[in-house]
Amino acid sequence: MRNLWFALLFLFGFQALGQQLYPVSKKRKWGYMDGNGKVVIDFKYDLAQSFNEGFASVALGNMPCLIDIKENRVIDTGMYQFIGPFSDGLTSVMDYKYRRYYLNSKGVVMLTLPPEIYDARPFYNGLARVGKKVDIVVHKFGVDVSNLGYKFAYIKKDGSYLTEFIFDDGEDFYESPVRVLIGQNFGMIDRNGKLIGEAKYSTLSNFNDSLAVFSLQGKFGYVNKLGEVVIEPQFTYAKQFNQGFAAVEAEGKMGFINKSGVLVIPAIYDDVRPFAEGRAAVLLDNKWAFIDTKGTYIYQPTFQEAGYFNEGLCPVKLKGKWGAIDKEGHIAVPFEFDNVGIFEDGLAEVIFRGINLYVNRRGELLPRVD
Repeated sequence: MRNLWFALLFLFGFQALGQQLYPVSKKRKWGYMDGNGKVVIDFKYDLAQSFNEGFASVALGNMPCLIDIKENRVIDTGMYQFIGPFSDGLTSVMDYKYRRYYLNSKGVVMLTLPPEIYDARPFYNGLARVGKKVDIVVHKFGVDVSNLGYKFAYIKKDGSYLTEFIFDDGEDFYESPVRVLIGQNFGMIDRNGKLIGEAKYSTLSNFNDSLAVFSLQGKFGYVNKLGEVVIEPQFTYAKQFNQGFAAVEAEGKMGFINKSGVLVIPAIYDDVRPFAEGRAAVLLDNKWAFIDTKGTYIYQPTFQEAGYFNEGLCPVKLKGKWGAIDKEGHIAVPFEFDNVGIFEDGLAEVIFRGINLYVNRRGELLPRVD
């Protein structure tokens, strides 16, 4: 086989100017290929992260810099010891005195954070999570014991605080609301920093299909973005909704409910994957099959392992090797890999003899060598 000395760090590329760029490695140096597998940025970097909004953090001599899609340096080496992903028009950086800043696409400092800030996440939808070290006092054995801890807050792009440092953890603001941790309990806040309901959940997922799964006193249910419980906690285990269906456990077996909480596909399976493109993989008697939204078998139990469909293809394992099938069950990627990831933008990550590569929809290994 060809191209086995290539490896990759991240699967997700960058969409710009009709081009996808993917980080790839050769002989411990990194470059980028396009969606056709052509190497468009040569192997010269010690590290190469994914492009986002037209910019990527790379390292030369183990010092980070920021480049654009034409490989122009926006932030040169030697200026900062850390450069984060570019998002919302800004990138988070840390200098050699451990000070944190946000820079724009020209490398200009737009926001200087106070010295006590030790962590600054990327901006998403105008908000970013930041953290600082604090003394946490615990009353123990009749005395107050002080320990070093961390608290988190959210800031706006002008540097003003959306919230105080009251959270023990928190998600990035990909969408609203986001989950936060207060003490040992999860809750959620909106874009105004307001806590929606109480922080009372033992576990709380991200939102999918406008609902999040939570657990309370050992039972799982579902809550909407207003903090309203729409499906009461009643399941011993539950997964997120996808395409109007969610997997739940009943008497040790898995089935699917709809958004009314009705079990519409019986709980007879040992495990399940989420519905995607009208199909879900289900495990029965140690073999994976696929069913439709009515619970009817599309493919009988055959596979040793299965993922989920995306872009019309699904990774599956057969006779100890991974490949991918299309919706008709035809083999799209031959069963010769140690693993096959989910297809995104026409490519999937694969592992062949311990080497990470990409494969396209025709089963061809990438990048190509001219």
